[in-house]
Amino acid sequence: MPTPTALPLPSVRFTGGLWHDRIQLIREVTLPRQWQALNDAIPDAPPSRAVRNLRIAAGCEDGEHYGLCFQDSDLAKWTEAASYRIALAPNEAMARALDEVVALYVAAQDDDGYLHTYTQLRAPDQRWTNLRDLHELYCAGHLIEAAVAHHEATGSRDLLEVGIKFADLLVRTFGYGEGQLRAYPGHPEVELALVRLAAATGDGRYLDLAEFFVRTRGSEEPKYFAEEAERRGEAEPPIYVHGDDQAYWQAHRPPPDQAEPRGHAVRAMYLYAAMADLARERGDAGLAASCRRLWDDMVARHLYIIGGVGSDGPGGEKFSAPYDLPDDRSYAETCAAIGLVFWARRMLDLELDARYTEVLERALYNNVLAGISLDGCHYFYVNPLATQPRETHRRYDCRMVKTQRVPWFGCACCPPNVARLLGSLGQYAVSRTERGLALHLFAALSIKWEGWTLRLETDYPWSGSVEIKVESAPTGVSELAWRASGPTQGASWTLNGAALDATPTQGYLRVAREWQTGDVLAAELPLPVQRMRAHPSLTAAAGRVALQRGPLVYAVEEIDHGPELSSLGVTRSAALEATVPADAPWAGVVTIGGEAVREAAGSELYHADKLAERETTTLRAVPYAWWGNRGEGEMRIWIRDYES
Repeated sequence: MPTPTALPLPSVRFTGGLWHDRIQLIREVTLPRQWQALNDAIPDAPPSRAVRNLRIAAGCEDGEHYGLCFQDSDLAKWTEAASYRIALAPNEAMARALDEVVALYVAAQDDDGYLHTYTQLRAPDQRWTNLRDLHELYCAGHLIEAAVAHHEATGSRDLLEVGIKFADLLVRTFGYGEGQLRAYPGHPEVELALVRLAAATGDGRYLDLAEFFVRTRGSEEPKYFAEEAERRGEAEPPIYVHGDDQAYWQAHRPPPDQAEPRGHAVRAMYLYAAMADLARERGDAGLAASCRRLWDDMVARHLYIIGGVGSDGPGGEKFSAPYDLPDDRSYAETCAAIGLVFWARRMLDLELDARYTEVLERALYNNVLAGISLDGCHYFYVNPLATQPRETHRRYDCRMVKTQRVPWFGCACCPPNVARLLGSLGQYAVSRTERGLALHLFAALSIKWEGWTLRLETDYPWSGSVEIKVESAPTGVSELAWRASGPTQGASWTLNGAALDATPTQGYLRVAREWQTGDVLAAELPLPVQRMRAHPSLTAAAGRVALQRGPLVYAVEEIDHGPELSSLGVTRSAALEATVPADAPWAGVVTIGGEAVREAAGSELYHADKLAERETTTLRAVPYAWWGNRGEGEMRIWIRDYES
């Protein structure tokens, strides 16, 4: 099997700036707070009972299962995130909590390897009878990923053996052999976990099973989920699949034959990420081409400007028609953006092309980061691009939209997902290539790996100054590659003070040489304020612009401009400037200022041949991911584009 391209987590450390601060917040505040939530110790928050469910399954206390069929996955994702935390910075309290969880997993697992508290406590004789809805394989995947992360962080095999035992059960249960189920999960995730377990153990059976799940999906008539539902006596598909039927589960045709993203957005992102994994592991050019086709269609017709996917909610959480990207009822689930980051990173493993990095960065700095508050304790599940609370609270089609972040959810997939992504962010910032290293994210960080010691110094995205210092390098010729597209395009790079004569290849500068201690690569990345306009078929943005600087998309809020933001805009001649206010919470945060215009509200609902009066005002646009931290109020990204 190919060598993983991600560096071991301790090899990449954030040393300052935005990501260092956010990762520290995750470590010191978010993870302990989430442990409280999982143990039902946060007042006024919906109970989780995830730990209690596991305790009941382990025989440590009596009771009934509480919550959704995928409640186990919340604890598994937290276990993965906590493992990353102790891998980078040992912590006695976190280690004790992990020890407690691992012991519960060991005790709760059935003798044959099965572990799904919903089924174990509610219907132990109903295993694998509703793969479409009950998330047994989804929870198995998150548990296996947590097991690998825990083993890598601690060296302990206790949880890894739980994961292996469960995976071995799956290998025996699913496949083309006699007596095996020729079936696949309703919610992809286990495919990613099996690829990861195969890499950790060297056991190719897990890779084979991951490929089986991908290639069997939607490959036969009648479709497996339809047959399964008929056996349960269900005549109609759930209402939330409206307009998609089997496509809701990406089961309308085999994934390698699909032409556009369809169905539930999180499921799609996890599935496509697994396809990219398999394309690389198997050297499968056809599967890689399928990934590129799906990627290109998603970016061209289904991607929110914040890097979000999945506009059709509530309940469905799925892709809609091309260009149907509404702002005030957008779904753009935090987990879907996280899944997009997973997919983008794996596409970079297939080919070093900045078109993937640009989307990864867009999703990470905007949609993902918006999913957690500045205090590290509150979350968005749905990420709207516009809110007007008095309407949002009353509209049925906005019932999943929150106008302020909340401390927890009954369906709490997003909070621990944010924690595990940001906790492992070093593996997204840099990767190994056949000839050296590739740098994907500009951030203050240090890299130590196989003869390399690099230090990146930058305050990106607030400023464009970047220095890459070589403190040591492997002997002989090796290659450094770094992105030179998107916000980084147009920068003039120097090597040891002299202009660097290099041409980007697929958006990456790639320099091969005998690197020396003391070499310095430097540039000033241009970060102008840009007015972004949408495709004319994107009706929600018609006649409007969004403001962007570097990777950050900006929003306006009622607290700065008063109500009725729908009338706020900028003229095409208005000078817009990056500013750094001193007032909290904006210290060190770049906002956008300038002159804005708005129409004065009249008393008539409709009127003819009468131009509305305009008034000038001062614009303050804040990074979208920072919105909602100053109380409830209106917000929007797309503002009016006034000609003059």
